[in-house]
Formats: sequence, structure tokens, C-alpha cells
Amino acid sequence: MEKSAWTDADTESMFAMIGKYVIIFQWVEGLIDQCLLLGWGHENWGKSQSRLARMSNYEKIKKLREMVLQDPVFARARTRPEWIAHFESIMNDLHKLRETRNSLVHSQYLFEFTKIGMPPLRSLRTRGNAGDSFDQVDMDKSRQKNLLAELGQTGVDMNVIHVQLIHDYIAHENKSGSGLTKKG
Repeated sequence: MEKSAWTDADTESMFAMIGKYVIIFQWVEGLIDQCLLLGWGHENWGKSQSRLARMSNYEKIKKLREMVLQDPVFARARTRPEWIAHFESIMNDLHKLRETRNSLVHSQYLFEFTKIGMPPLRSLRTRGNAGDSFDQVDMDKSRQKNLLAELGQTGVDMNVIHVQLIHDYIAHENKSGSGLTKKG
């Protein structure tokens, strides 16, 4: 079976996919922010917002991992080893997705082959401590679908983590006597 030729509509769809990816990624980063704000405490909201504004996504993921694994506020989470293993897996996925987002945003897209029905080529040159790298990937429809599916699944997983940390935080607050859910 022949592949269908790449069209202008396919190019527009690819641009829309990149935009969706960036916006969904920002929503996921917002969940990370909410978890960090929760862990730092509502009483520190203003200072915590300033702190978040100075942090990179990498630093936020690292801080959330550290907070969940060490902070007394989230001690209840550590009583569920299977949950912690899943949490660690999602933190690793977030780093991979951050790299994917960066590659989508900072790449050069070559459209020369679309005239003969081929998908655009994403091309990324980077410099780093391990040396220079050069990455090229066809941005075909299948790759685009997979990128959004991976991000979507991690977004769902991160939302579940956020909700669980809210419950763990409330349990900690109730146990410590400051109780968010107490009536008084």
C-alpha cells in the first residue's frame, strides 16, 4: 500500500500539533507548580510564587521529586512503595518530555521534501558537556500522534499524582493539628 503524499494541510496540522504540545506541556508544568506550592504551604504563597518564577522546568521536577521523597508533608506518600515507584517513573518521563518540548521548539524544520510528498524534517543541533549532537527526525503523522499520546498519558498520570498529593497533604495537616478540613 502506498503512503499518501504530504500536503499543505498536513503541514498546517503539524504546526497545530506543535502548538498543542507546547500548551499541554505548560498545563503539566502547572500541575508540578501546584504540587510544589502545596508542599511549601499556603502560608508562603507569595514567596513561593516568586521562587517558582525563578526555577527552570528541570529544577521544578528535581525539587518535586526531592519534596515527595523527603519532606514530612508528603510522608504518607512514602508508605506506598508502588506509588513511589510510579511517581519516580513519571518524574523520569517528565524529563524526557521536557527534552522533546525543547527539541520541538528549538529545531529547524526543513520542508524541501514536502514538494515530493515527504514529511518535513526536524533538525536540531546542540552543544553540551558531552559534546555536540545533531538530531534529525521525520515529522510524519505517526510520530506526531505518538508525541501527543505520550504527553497526554503523562499529563493524566501527573494529574493523578497532584490529586494524591493533595490528599496526602490534607492527611498531614489533619494529623499535625492545623487541619485544612477541620471546621472551627
